[in-house]
Amino acid sequence: MSELKVSVSGVRGIWGDSLTLESLMDYTKAFGEYIRRRGGKRVLIGRDARPTGPMISMYAASILNAMGIDTVDTGIVPTPTVLFGVRKLGFDGGLIITASHNPVEWNALKYVKTGGLFTGEKDIEEIKGYLTLKNIEAPYHSTGKNSNDTSALALHVQAVADYLGVDAIRSTGFKTLIDPVNSAGCDASRMLMEKLGCTYKIINGEIDGTFKRGTEPTPENLRHMEKEVVDFGADIGFATDPDADRLVVVDEKGAVLSEEMTLALAVESVLSDPMTKRGDVVINMSTSKMSEDIAAKYGVRTFRSKVGEANVVETLIANHALIGGEGNGGVIFPSVNTARDSLVGMGLMLQLMARTKKPLSELAAALPRYAMKKTKFDYSGDIESLYNRIVDKYKSAEVSRLDGLRIDWREGDTAVWAHIRPSNTEPVVRLIGEAGSAEVLDRVFAEIGGLL
Repeated sequence: MSELKVSVSGVRGIWGDSLTLESLMDYTKAFGEYIRRRGGKRVLIGRDARPTGPMISMYAASILNAMGIDTVDTGIVPTPTVLFGVRKLGFDGGLIITASHNPVEWNALKYVKTGGLFTGEKDIEEIKGYLTLKNIEAPYHSTGKNSNDTSALALHVQAVADYLGVDAIRSTGFKTLIDPVNSAGCDASRMLMEKLGCTYKIINGEIDGTFKRGTEPTPENLRHMEKEVVDFGADIGFATDPDADRLVVVDEKGAVLSEEMTLALAVESVLSDPMTKRGDVVINMSTSKMSEDIAAKYGVRTFRSKVGEANVVETLIANHALIGGEGNGGVIFPSVNTARDSLVGMGLMLQLMARTKKPLSELAAALPRYAMKKTKFDYSGDIESLYNRIVDKYKSAEVSRLDGLRIDWREGDTAVWAHIRPSNTEPVVRLIGEAGSAEVLDRVFAEIGGLL
């Protein structure tokens, strides 16, 4: 049996294995108690298109209703739409039924608190404390009601368009090609392209949850877009994951850019905009140094957070930063939404291209260049012992234990870093590193691999 993963990234597992009716009952009622103890009465529910979504959504709504909480089902929408809707429409919380980038057999509960923010580490610990509660039912005359309201998506799309100002983008006549992987980004991306006056083509656009390509929007899963973008004559291609919070872009020549470049280009778009007051940047411990270098170019600071969207958002708010995100294609721009938001990412890319009058390939070529490597592996040993062996190996490195282990050092004029930590979303340990040259990085990975 697989392990149920519980973290700031949600409560996720494989349906019928680690994710069962019993675990869904426990974690939904615990979230309901978290909402009730804050005087909450209304929860917004949304989901991606995976086949178990409708069942889990109805089941969770029934549990919350039994606790005296009204629920509003907004249907298949991007994860950021639910967070936006909670904040904009004044809900007391939100529940998102999605396992994000995980394969179709997975599903999950993602918790949203008042104000449209994901629950953080302290919130998750509180929720876990309610798992064993009994007799949680409200009196028969005080049970909640379930209703449907799909207005949140249109409000979300309009908010993105309002921030961008559509005239400059409309005047370009951009052509875009979009792959929303048969899920929550289908309608959302179509609506945004129409707002922005783009000519567009959607592939894998049937909302059926079949996920006709790999769920993670990585270059390896998007090779089909190389030809599709060129054949359509698109200025840019966009690809999302099933819940449409992560974004990868393809340039007009058909080159699929690294997911790390999505955030770097978004940071460049915002900081180079003469109409935006410059502010600081927040990225997580595993994100490329590209965004940090861009921030330095514009004279602003970079803060690093623990991995996990909720952790990045908490650091953004605490430091009143302008923009942030994660190197998995997640752009967080609080002026529109306090969440990773692929619609915001799409808009910022188009805005940068329109303002500079440069093609995406030229904008990408101007980014700082680093070799980056990401891998994951099973490790059954003591994780602290592994950290200690790595620190002993790299004695001159600067060490951070904020989130797992990160080490930074220089080899000549080359900056090098490596970050190793257990995954929040999978039963693996992740190793991510970056250096000025691939040769240095390959050697570092081989050395760390030898310490396992």
